[in-house]
Amino acid sequence: MKKVYDLARLEIGTYEWAEGSNPRVDAYFDDVGYPSMTDETAWCAAFVGAMLKRCGYPHTGKLTARSYLDWGKPVDLSKAEPGDIVVLWRGSPTSWQGHVGFYDRQADGNVYLLGGNQRDMVNVSGYSIDRVLSVRRMERTSKAQSTTLQAAAGAATAGAGGVATVLGSLDPVAQYIVLGAAAIAGLCILWIIRERIKAWGEGRR
Repeated sequence: MKKVYDLARLEIGTYEWAEGSNPRVDAYFDDVGYPSMTDETAWCAAFVGAMLKRCGYPHTGKLTARSYLDWGKPVDLSKAEPGDIVVLWRGSPTSWQGHVGFYDRQADGNVYLLGGNQRDMVNVSGYSIDRVLSVRRMERTSKAQSTTLQAAAGAATAGAGGVATVLGSLDPVAQYIVLGAAAIAGLCILWIIRERIKAWGEGRR
């Protein structure tokens, strides 16, 4: 999530205009599918969704902060990292209202979020840890990751096809040798795929 965090930091200082609507804020709404919205509408979730989309990650497609309670996988606040998504309650813990932003740090009983619509702008602000509903982290296979897996699977399939072609021209002893080598190669490919999936699931690159 560091890539999202770094991109979000570039937006620090974006603010609501006193007259009209800031095109940069309008663009957040555009990115998540609400082109008719302006900065008069609460835009913390739009900001989070826009940053995720611009980095190629999924977003909820909603403007409610609490929609991110079901996004990704839960992470204990003590293990939060910059770029993780933090959902706070607003009004009361059981209301529909909330606030969402990217985790920055913790200090003095507060969690600091890099977010939009924080005092009408993008900045890093502190909120009481007692208001935290959930910390979420990306859990998906990205396009690049999918391409890697598809390539590995394709290689395995191509390899199997090549082995079948070669076997027909070999004597029985040679066939056993080739099959054994192919089996070892196949297991190596499966192990690599498994390790990559495990790493991506844990948020590692």
